Amino acid sequence: MFSDAFINQFNEFQKKTNQYQDLNIEDIVFEEKKLSDISSITMGQSPDGPSLNTEGNGLPFYQGKTEFTNVYIGEPTKWTTNSKKTADKDDILISMRAPAGAVNISTEHISIGRGLAAIKVNPNIDMTYLFMYLKSIEARINLEKDSGGFYSSMTKDELYDFDIFIPQDIDDEYNSFNVQQVFVDFLKYQKKQTEILRKKMISMQEKIYKTDKAILSKIFEMKDPFIIQQFNKWAQLKSYEIDGNDIQFDIKRVIADNPEDSICKKRMGFTPKRDPEGDINWFTVADMNAVDGMYINEPNTKEKTTMDLIKQTVDKQNTGKSEKLIPIKKGDILVSFKLTVGVVKIYNSDKPAYCNEAIDIISVHDNIFNQYVAYNCMLEYPKHGTQTNNGMTLNDESKKEIQIMTPQSTKQYTSLEMQKIIIEFFAAFNLWKNQILDLTSSINTKCDVVDNAFLNEIFKGHTND
Repeated sequence: MFSDAFINQFNEFQKKTNQYQDLNIEDIVFEEKKLSDISSITMGQSPDGPSLNTEGNGLPFYQGKTEFTNVYIGEPTKWTTNSKKTADKDDILISMRAPAGAVNISTEHISIGRGLAAIKVNPNIDMTYLFMYLKSIEARINLEKDSGGFYSSMTKDELYDFDIFIPQDIDDEYNSFNVQQVFVDFLKYQKKQTEILRKKMISMQEKIYKTDKAILSKIFEMKDPFIIQQFNKWAQLKSYEIDGNDIQFDIKRVIADNPEDSICKKRMGFTPKRDPEGDINWFTVADMNAVDGMYINEPNTKEKTTMDLIKQTVDKQNTGKSEKLIPIKKGDILVSFKLTVGVVKIYNSDKPAYCNEAIDIISVHDNIFNQYVAYNCMLEYPKHGTQTNNGMTLNDESKKEIQIMTPQSTKQYTSLEMQKIIIEFFAAFNLWKNQILDLTSSINTKCDVVDNAFLNEIFKGHTND
């Protein structure tokens, strides 16, 4: 018997397409046939080597499944002027080895080698029905016998003895051939529905990927109507007394001529000598890229150094006054500005560390939220680089152009609190985005499951036994 889910889906197909309204799916019974009973089979045979050519002389020649696509066989790469065995247009081609079981449909009169067989259906068999049937068991066929499948290669007898379930005649209107066509139409309809859904999901994924950074930029400006609308909904749920339309921003800088415009103290790293036995981490951009997420919680750089080697590089007179002696501290932001621009991490460890001269170290002021600045740097640094032969880079003059859009204080919240609220909203948006991506991936997988389930439902056979 067919499952309730299958029956319901078939009834929906009848209703939406206005086809086969008088057919009761539960009346259909299958009988088991051998493949050789319902088709004529031609085993492939390779032509003489000298007859093969790549100039297009003679018949297109296919040795095996190399040119197979999802349905129709692809363009030939060889031809033969002395064909031994042939297949006609609309014959089903089945791979006999390496591995066995893959099927395609011939698009013209061709020559076939030993790796293929051609199946020409009898007049009372619908070719597409049989093709779909063989396609549904393809994965099972090409497994090794001891892995629960049939054949990694097949003999002629094994192919001839394939069990095929064919629907029996119901009445004059719905004879076996017509019922086969019903199933073909239903499966095509079902495939079309799942493809429509799959395309919608893929389109949604692409839009999310494309708009991710664009949305991030708009969040830090609060000018986009959609962002403001989403922010206000979210703020209401969180009981924040704030309207996105009322948020005002000041333009602050990483490097500013006016100290009041600065949000941080910025310095950059250097390159000391390294020691494989060193106890101090020394970051490169590659080390930053190796860290998942925004935070460096457990620093473990590829190369290490020591305090003595650092002093030899930046404090040879041992005065202790060099700014470069100051290690990266917990809460500092690391931003790459040479070659690979805009890699951003927040240092979240109490262990002292240093970095090379391709990385800025940003220590934010007390009224500034480091995560807010980190996301802004991720957007802003790549905007202001200069292209060189070795890649993009920024100097301190170009870094003066970097803008950190900092929210002003309101009656209810300080600027620092506003920064944290905006980052909280961004995190919520990011979570929603990831949930949507997970959902679309899940739906794509379910589309495949549904397609295969309906194939198996039909082709497993329902007999009177």
